[in-house]
Amino acid sequence: MNLSQRMDRELMRRNNMRLILASVLKAGEVSRACLAESTGMSAMSVGRIADELIGLGLLQEQEKAEVKQNAAGRPPKALSLPIDKLLCCGVYLDKRILYLGITDPLGNLKDMEAVTYAPDGELLPERVLPWMAEQIGAFLNKWRGKGLLNKVGVAVPGIVDIHKGDMLFSANLHWRNVAVTEHLKERLPDYCFYLENDTKALAQAVYRFRNEADTQNMVLLSLGDGIGSAAILNGQICRSAQNMAGEIGHIILNPAGKVCECGQTGCLQTNLAQSAILNEARSVYPDITMDELLTRSRRGEPFAAALINQVVGYISTAINLLANTYAPEVIVLSGSTIWDHPLLCSMVERNYRNRLNEYMQDAFKLRFDAFGISGYIVGAGAIAFERVVDALCVVYA
Repeated sequence: MNLSQRMDRELMRRNNMRLILASVLKAGEVSRACLAESTGMSAMSVGRIADELIGLGLLQEQEKAEVKQNAAGRPPKALSLPIDKLLCCGVYLDKRILYLGITDPLGNLKDMEAVTYAPDGELLPERVLPWMAEQIGAFLNKWRGKGLLNKVGVAVPGIVDIHKGDMLFSANLHWRNVAVTEHLKERLPDYCFYLENDTKALAQAVYRFRNEADTQNMVLLSLGDGIGSAAILNGQICRSAQNMAGEIGHIILNPAGKVCECGQTGCLQTNLAQSAILNEARSVYPDITMDELLTRSRRGEPFAAALINQVVGYISTAINLLANTYAPEVIVLSGSTIWDHPLLCSMVERNYRNRLNEYMQDAFKLRFDAFGISGYIVGAGAIAFERVVDALCVVYA
């Protein structure tokens, strides 16, 4: 067998291991015979791979009377994941608030904390990252010896290099070329850190754990202090060069518009970020909140109604852009603007089709995500668990 054939065989073996894991994860618990039937693999292959995964600690096998069998006699053993021994940490940095959580492979959140960065002034990475490492370390220490693995997923707003673990650019944090995971690893050497864009982390959480229709093509539009999107096509996150796919917030819609944090003029984010909406509203209603603005709009106050109609129009335009670019089965709206304001969701649901061409009217389903802030943590934790699987498969090989 030459080198190319050995590499192909090894790749097939790893893919089969992941297929078995994914099938068990989806089923909860399942017999080897049922796995062979659902995956199309031979019983011998399933048995060999299952034994490998049990040896790696990724699967366990126990007798379960409720597992269906065709023949009478002793019930077959069921394969499942040892969930409580495969816990990962997910972290989300949202400007001045650091969210930390412990997740299992099923997307359940076992623990969660939020810590605020107290010092005033600019969020300089040389100050924030040591503080961040200190908070993560204290949180991880609580879970030592309780099934916690040494992989940590970190979700941040902005463009990231997932291979180097660097923050390339963040308009929200005003960071450029920051070696985030290197800084964290220096202070917490017992752990491995994996950086991901926050919207992509959230999209992966929604896709894996809230994908009721089991779709393969989904786009998530995140609306909050920043505007972003992430596409999952044929079951895989879409990244493109420098992980920049989905930066819809910085599409220029009005070249004569407002200056954006990214340095350009007229970006979608300058009209649709929640802070931008409130800044415009406060030119007429000082100190107004988003809920109050929506209430005034519903009462028919001219300025409030015009502003909210403009917001709904921009959201509908963003949906149009994503629908025509990716042609997904589902578009999911998420982010704090969606989670906190159901009245706005209702308005979008009634009006978004007005911006769609006739052939796109029923081409996809619009959904509203209710994950909340925990979605970023669950997504980051899921990414960490993926790295656990990757590392163990490679080590075993």
